[in-house]
Amino acid sequence: MIIAELYGKIPSKLEDKEDILTSNVFSFLKYTNRQLLKDYLFLLGLVVTLAEARNAEFNFWISYDDRTEPDLVIVCGKYYILFEAKLYSDFAPETLKYDHQIKREIKMGKLAAENEDKDFVYVAITAEYYKVKAKYSDYEGKGFEFIWTNWQAFTNFIENKLMDNDIEHDKEFASDLYSLLIKKRLRSYKGISSIKPHGNFEYIKSVFYDLDTSKFKGEFTGFLEHLRNYQQIQPYTKFYNKTFFSNIPKFDNYTNDKIFYNGSKS
Repeated sequence: MIIAELYGKIPSKLEDKEDILTSNVFSFLKYTNRQLLKDYLFLLGLVVTLAEARNAEFNFWISYDDRTEPDLVIVCGKYYILFEAKLYSDFAPETLKYDHQIKREIKMGKLAAENEDKDFVYVAITAEYYKVKAKYSDYEGKGFEFIWTNWQAFTNFIENKLMDNDIEHDKEFASDLYSLLIKKRLRSYKGISSIKPHGNFEYIKSVFYDLDTSKFKGEFTGFLEHLRNYQQIQPYTKFYNKTFFSNIPKFDNYTNDKIFYNGSKS
């Protein structure tokens, strides 16, 4: 499915479906070296051994007795981890018939975790750029681990693995998934920390955008070359004549509100 999405071979109405994104991302963690699963869980604050990661169980879209259906449950080590993933949609709100989606999943997930003698962990993964505290505050500090994260954090996770060459046999798989996440614009702004110290800047031909990937080539192509046809503005170095101003007499009762200085006569 990753390749099909990268090449635009699935219906556009399915591209923004969170179920497909969930499948692509967590299938990657299921079928690749489980060191990646171990490291991703550590990123969430969950510590497991490599052996526990290798024996982890992935349960996609299981259905509880009340028909609540979380996106994924991973049973790993001492943890029963319930993932609810959102992309552009929000969690189902409370109605006259049903509780809020998160409340229902917490209730049923905790029961399932107790039955398996595991520590319950709820993970909400969304496309929000930051955690909206008011949105999740009701679920924190209730005797279980509640974690919010976003898809952008996973994109950064894969990017760092690729840059550090921490992926060997699964590098091609990781690269394709990373490209898909970038295509979906699920990459966070990382700031300008990578700019080199003063005096060691490298010349970059394209200042405002990448010419090869820009959608607006017609508007800006040749922008820098066009500017070279104009005379460069030089900094103004002479503001006043020190001798002239030093000789201005002091007036105790000066009433004129304007002083004109003609630099050519100084």
